[in-house]
Amino acid sequence: MNTIFFTGNLGRDAETRSTQSGDVCSFSVAVRQGFNRDAPSEWYRCSIWGQRGQSLMTHLKKGAKVAVVGELSIGQYEGKAQYNVRVAEIDPFCGGKTEPERGEAKKPYDSGSSSWGDDSDSVPF
Repeated sequence: MNTIFFTGNLGRDAETRSTQSGDVCSFSVAVRQGFNRDAPSEWYRCSIWGQRGQSLMTHLKKGAKVAVVGELSIGQYEGKAQYNVRVAEIDPFCGGKTEPERGEAKKPYDSGSSSWGDDSDSVPF
């Protein structure tokens, strides 16, 4: 099995369709191959089967940043590589909220608190 882990942005809203095997949620993720604005992107077609896909539909919207772990299969279509991922795990929030809830203010960065203790010269390892 080829396992892959990547983060990227959704190219469009997720779609659900019914098959004989059950419901499947499909979406595409763009992964930028570099750090500048003109860097090329690789596209991955992703699918989640069953109830998990249905429950994630509200979070999988165009432009959302996601982290995906799954099984990779590579095919060919008109001379181009097609990357298909059967999703095992997905984090549609990438470790945090995408935007604050209505009425909730953004919290400013607190430079006074440190999780490593009071001595700023000490190394945590």
